[in-house]
Amino acid sequence: MTRAAVLPSCAIATVLGLVWVAAGIGLLIGNATTSVPRGLYVASAPETASYVTFCLGDRHRNAPYYEWFCSRDHPDGIGILKRVQSRAADGIVLVAGDTHRALDSRILGPILPGEITGWWRPLIQIKGTRDDLRDAQETAPKGPEEQARGY
Repeated sequence: MTRAAVLPSCAIATVLGLVWVAAGIGLLIGNATTSVPRGLYVASAPETASYVTFCLGDRHRNAPYYEWFCSRDHPDGIGILKRVQSRAADGIVLVAGDTHRALDSRILGPILPGEITGWWRPLIQIKGTRDDLRDAQETAPKGPEEQARGY
């Protein structure tokens, strides 16, 4: 292998190693869902964060999706990442997803301070996926023929 080929390979390996370490100590998370942009998010102070991770509260215990996500009953469950829509002085946060099917404050209500597990800002975001196009098509206004057929 030539020196010209070794240097880029070493740089890529170093970057991947740093990402792995940062994720392992809670400084970096990834998102592969469509409810917020896919990408990598870096830990941030609450004042500068535009995204928040949280677990479901006891008030969500009867919801059908309760078992899927982290909560007091399931601390190792999947955390929820959403965009911060607004914040109140008492620490309560309203969150929003980027799709009409997102599990956000429209469904969950306000996120309480004890439910928040992290504050984040985007490092790398990937936008314009096929899922975004599908969501746009599903929510697009229907023409008269589609409405008449019940689509």
